[in-house]
Amino acid sequence: MKIACFLLAATLAAIPQCSAFSTNSVLPTRRHVSAPSSLQLKADEQYDGDDRHSPKCELSRRTALSTTFAIIATTASPFLHPIVSNAQDSKGKVVVYGGSGYVGAHACSLLTQQGYAVTSISRSSPETQLARSKSILGTSLSNVDYISLDAGKASLDDLSASMKDATAVISCVGLSPGSQNQKDGNGLVNSRITQAAKAAGVPKIVYIGVSSTLANGPAKFLLGDYFAGKATAEKSVTSEFGGKNSLIIKPAIIAGGPPGEIRPPGPPGVKAVDVTAVARAAVSGAVGDLIGVIDGNEAIEAL
Repeated sequence: MKIACFLLAATLAAIPQCSAFSTNSVLPTRRHVSAPSSLQLKADEQYDGDDRHSPKCELSRRTALSTTFAIIATTASPFLHPIVSNAQDSKGKVVVYGGSGYVGAHACSLLTQQGYAVTSISRSSPETQLARSKSILGTSLSNVDYISLDAGKASLDDLSASMKDATAVISCVGLSPGSQNQKDGNGLVNSRITQAAKAAGVPKIVYIGVSSTLANGPAKFLLGDYFAGKATAEKSVTSEFGGKNSLIIKPAIIAGGPPGEIRPPGPPGVKAVDVTAVARAAVSGAVGDLIGVIDGNEAIEAL
């Protein structure tokens, strides 16, 4: 910046005969800082005998100043071009709770590809979320805003604030079968997210639930709290947003998993669905293309 200021002072000193500089002159804006290839004088500009107002002098002054500001723009570009939020010039803002998880990372990737501003929220630090997302996708999503917030402990006001101006919320939050505190970890946490989204005025919500086939099958005797938590979350989505402003996706078994994470096998005879199919369905709900309930892997793959 010191160099830029020196250049401006040196240029002004080099043209003393044109020192009568009007404070009303229009200077180049931050978005248009390159010097023009040619300058045309206005048709009514006439030489009045004062060199300070002569067309030749005016041209010299304009050319010098334009060139100087072009140099300043190049030299001091970090100061003239502030960091711009990814929410600008986007189709809308989508908040993905659990955005660095297996389904969430893929949903974030698809949303950014479609031109949406994306915020990923998790209990993990932004650095951990970014690293985990990269391990899942094989590439970093540097244009995603990662925020650390515990949906189970944060106030509803803080949760609502995290969704300010969002056009949709996707919740991929949940504990795997067999985890501790499965009921509240899947139910209460998602109910709080749903309530906060409603309070924030978010128009659409998408929730990743669980297939009715699994919930009503033999597994319910072993994983009762897990399915009860999922049912609580689904009920909250329907209660707060209704069927026309929400999408509940209910996969059975999702193929694969995050690197290093071992997931329990699915029941015999149940074909796993690809994670990208689930993510695509979630994105379709977030952008308003799908509403209601999609139950089961076959229904998801048929989209």
